[in-house]
Amino acid sequence: MSLSARILRQVLLVAGGASLLFGLLFLGLYREQLERERATTSEQINRLLRVALENAMLKRDVPGLRDIVLQMGRQPGIAGVMILAPEGEVRFSSDPAALGRMLPDLVGAAVPGAPVSRFVDTAGQGEVLRSINPVPNQPPCVGCHGPMAKRPVNGVLVVDYDAGPIRQAAYRSAGLFLLAGLAVLALTLASVWHLLRRRVIAPLARLDATANAIAAGDLSVRAPDTAPDEPGRLAASFNRMAEALAAQQAAAEKQRQYLQTLLDGLPDGVRVIRQADYQVLVANAAYCRQLGVNAQQAVGEPCFRSSHGRDSPCVATMVLCPAHELKSSGESLRCRHHHRTVDGRELPVEVHAVRLEHDGESLIVESTIDLAQAVRHSQEQRLSELGLLAAGIAHEIHNPLGSMRLAVDGLLRGLRNGQGDPQRMSGYLEMMSAEIDRCTGVTKRLLLLSRLPQQQAQRVALNAAVGDTVSLLEFDAASHRIRQQLELDSTDPKVLADDSDLRMLVLNLVQNAHHAMPEGGELTVRTRVEDGAQAIVEVIDRGCGIPEDRLGRIFDPFYSHRADGEGGTGLGLTICKSIVERYGGRIEVSSQAGAGATFRVFLLTAKAEA
Repeated sequence: MSLSARILRQVLLVAGGASLLFGLLFLGLYREQLERERATTSEQINRLLRVALENAMLKRDVPGLRDIVLQMGRQPGIAGVMILAPEGEVRFSSDPAALGRMLPDLVGAAVPGAPVSRFVDTAGQGEVLRSINPVPNQPPCVGCHGPMAKRPVNGVLVVDYDAGPIRQAAYRSAGLFLLAGLAVLALTLASVWHLLRRRVIAPLARLDATANAIAAGDLSVRAPDTAPDEPGRLAASFNRMAEALAAQQAAAEKQRQYLQTLLDGLPDGVRVIRQADYQVLVANAAYCRQLGVNAQQAVGEPCFRSSHGRDSPCVATMVLCPAHELKSSGESLRCRHHHRTVDGRELPVEVHAVRLEHDGESLIVESTIDLAQAVRHSQEQRLSELGLLAAGIAHEIHNPLGSMRLAVDGLLRGLRNGQGDPQRMSGYLEMMSAEIDRCTGVTKRLLLLSRLPQQQAQRVALNAAVGDTVSLLEFDAASHRIRQQLELDSTDPKVLADDSDLRMLVLNLVQNAHHAMPEGGELTVRTRVEDGAQAIVEVIDRGCGIPEDRLGRIFDPFYSHRADGEGGTGLGLTICKSIVERYGGRIEVSSQAGAGATFRVFLLTAKAEA
């Protein structure tokens, strides 16, 4: 039911009830007034009648007295007249049937000197207004009725007036009053309805339309607030609320865009999943690029459909699902998945997932690293580092080539001069063979360093990997006045790693040490075994050292602060840490400003793993 209908019904009920109540009250009061007026009139008539009756009794005119009673009983509006003896016997009556009847109650109700009028129900005449008038004993009556002291009342005059006209007059007046009240009520309702319609219902309807428009998303609409009354003030307050809501939504949207921009700036894919229903709530640009979808396609779908192309959640026993796994264990995990791109290709990714609680909901935040791209970046970094060795490698190959050139020239001169001494020629050829082996060794070490790492760890000879890599940097060390000292463990330990990764690890650490000694110095690279369970590689330089406030950041990506003033990529030590942790090891650093630095790499030996 609408507000206008409820207000109109309430006003009608209240006004109708009030009118009925006042009508009944008026009817009662009016009837009481009529009864009072009729009683007063009847008392006046009774006094006149009593005087006439007393006069007839004094004259002992019994027939005249009887005639007076009969005549009075026939008058309009009078239902009956009776004169009772003090004992209650009806002596005279306009109804002959009532003569001789004993009515002691009427005598008992009479009060000397005080007439009594009241409505009573009679058997034959219905309701009547009965006026009871005692006839007092007077001195002229003492002769017949006895002393006044013993007989204060000579009789009782009872006059019954018909109550019908009184009732009819009361009902007629009440009806007229009720009609007048209904007319006033109708006029009042029409006025109230018009006022409500214009001042309340119409403004509220406009306010409701405005609220619906705002609820539908249009925050630009406003309610008219021209009238300075309560609905107008309500509309003004509503408009202020709408403006505040619009401002808050604009601020929230700006904040959302800001956060989305930050997420889009991350190089790895990021998505936020509602744990309850696996719905993807947020995704950044890198995630969309990984799957080949746009932002609208990435958000709003379940994670299993978005990244795995499934119509139902992943089977927990077959796939390590972060949304399922983090319900019962821990707050973060790392796993590897194969996501499916929009064109159907499988994309190997590494997923780092954490669980967050927000507004009573559990959210899963996933960071996905494209392993194929990571491999490409790692290889690019690896080749970039190899490019820095170009001068040293050229020197390592140039010297053997120069020796071979001298041997070839000697052989040619001997052949031209006819002096082809076999022993001499054999010496030249043996020297050339040794120099070729030397060049082959350099290229072999370079190839081992530049090849792609294997998927699984293998037994790797630690001393060979370290020694070969350090030898590739001999020319670079010499050109910077750095003396390289190699101390290899005599047990020739074997570690579980990838030969290429291990060489790249040593290369980055040694190059990092070269950069720390721009004025030259001494560098020691040492291998040793501790407790037979782990092998340790130590790279010790006597360079400028690392300030204490920077030690905690040197393994962060893109953090670079080289002592030689050159700008680095900031990825060398990050790659070292990643390689070491990939094979279950750890890397430590100790340093003092101005006293050099020592990097220690701890790796599991093949014996410990066995």
